Amino acid sequence: MRGKLRAAFKLFCIVGWLLLLYPGLWVSYMLGKPAWRDWLIHLCNRGLLVIIGIRLIMNGELAKERPLLMVTNHVSYLDIILIAACANVKFTPKSEIRKWFFIGRWCELCGSVFINRRAEKVAEMKQVLHKALSDDKAVCLFPEATTGNGVELKDFKSGFFNLAKDDFEGRHLYVQPAAVIYTHIGGLPLGRSQWPSVAWYGDMELAPHLWQLLMMPGISAEMVFLPAIHTEGHADRKVLAAECQHAISEAIEAVRQRPRLLAAAKPKGFNPSSLRKK
Repeated sequence: MRGKLRAAFKLFCIVGWLLLLYPGLWVSYMLGKPAWRDWLIHLCNRGLLVIIGIRLIMNGELAKERPLLMVTNHVSYLDIILIAACANVKFTPKSEIRKWFFIGRWCELCGSVFINRRAEKVAEMKQVLHKALSDDKAVCLFPEATTGNGVELKDFKSGFFNLAKDDFEGRHLYVQPAAVIYTHIGGLPLGRSQWPSVAWYGDMELAPHLWQLLMMPGISAEMVFLPAIHTEGHADRKVLAAECQHAISEAIEAVRQRPRLLAAAKPKGFNPSSLRKK
């Protein structure tokens, strides 16, 4: 019963928080004020961390070099909240999400770049991403092309890594690997059997999964930003994709092998004004 009340309260707060910020986001979009929009997105996602009960550690930071393509593993819809709470980036949701009620419009207002991942659309979508990267805004891409089970990485799709060959007004692309790692639930280390409670993948339905997630007392996670790779001289997109996948895999394993300092400890309250950095 306590879990259901917790979930209902969190859901009420999430809806209220999003509705509260929606008018400001819409105004910033209509007036063409990206700085306002970025601030609101940052505030929104830090607030969601507090409401949902996510204790987030940020290791490193988004690279300052531009144009910048950030690539990361994909485990859950929570990944978006964690990343957006740490860095101002344009996300690349699949084109179908544009039609989702409220979520599609929210993504549009946030400046997301909708892409179609069908093989015959790769060349066209590559041009769309090229334009987004040319605006000197970091773009976040999930090379697995879908969410995984949280235990192991899926092979990275290399199609969009071909952007490394593009010329950006005399500049070359930077690619920054980053890793999202969920470590604890309710202060206890996250085990293999508990991954379905956080990871959203396969044929899982969104609403039931979200409800079960909101019933949990708290989640601990870590966001690791790795050094950006200057792609000048990287002629083979598959090699670049494999290099990023290997770097992310190593970062995930390093965090998981770390001593379980939070074991049996209840997560502390999250301060929305600043993330804990390592």
